[in-house]
Amino acid sequence: MDLLHSFIDYARTHAAEFAWRLLAAAATIFAAWLAARVVRTTLRRLLSRRKSSRARTLQPLVQALFSVALIGTGIVMSLEQLGFDLTAVIAGAGVLGLAVGFGAQTLVKDVLSGFFLIFDEVLEAGDYVDVDKVSGTVEELGLRLTKIRADDGKLWYVPNGQIQVVGNKNRGWMRAMELVLLVSGEHVPRAMTIVDQESKAWAAEHADIVVEAPRVETVLELDAEAPGVRLTVKVRPGSQDAAEQELGARLRAAFAREGITLAS
Repeated sequence: MDLLHSFIDYARTHAAEFAWRLLAAAATIFAAWLAARVVRTTLRRLLSRRKSSRARTLQPLVQALFSVALIGTGIVMSLEQLGFDLTAVIAGAGVLGLAVGFGAQTLVKDVLSGFFLIFDEVLEAGDYVDVDKVSGTVEELGLRLTKIRADDGKLWYVPNGQIQVVGNKNRGWMRAMELVLLVSGEHVPRAMTIVDQESKAWAAEHADIVVEAPRVETVLELDAEAPGVRLTVKVRPGSQDAAEQELGARLRAAFAREGITLAS
């Protein structure tokens, strides 16, 4: 009974103080949450004005970092309002973080890999890439996961720690290639002239995507019965497929006009 009376007396004496501390802690957390929401909205508006893929890539990361920083600061300040010893809290958090680190090595690896993928500009939102056995467009690049939309519409979730080799088709230039196989070797000189003329005419019409002038060369030792002429041209990333289709159709039409038969 004495213990109960002591508890009641203590509660009566410190009830008002505890209520104010609890109210202050709740207000602090709410203010931190509100600030994080305002910052996220502001960053989303600012970054959405920039049309670059770099801005789209960094938007989720920057928003997450600011949210974690603001809400974490609010939690620490609220604990201080409630009278907790922050030194003990930080020490306990360090021990807990160490234990979690040993048990979540894969997660740490994914996060570190994601950071360097972003820092080194290996991937950006909108890039068309080959990652291991997955090919498609990067829809979102996070610290832990990269989301890649395949050509068939399937969305792949690739842990960043598992990304070892990346083939990025949106860096600098791509090479459009077209190979013409001839029935007879006697038509090779004429075929090279036709390919050279048609490719230069096409390049002049598409100067906005052509990075380097077309190159025409014979293909040696490809097939004794079907010698070939190969055309290569450097174009801007993302335009190589359309370029190959246009060049192929244009060359076939030119050979048909000249009466040169192509190997099937």
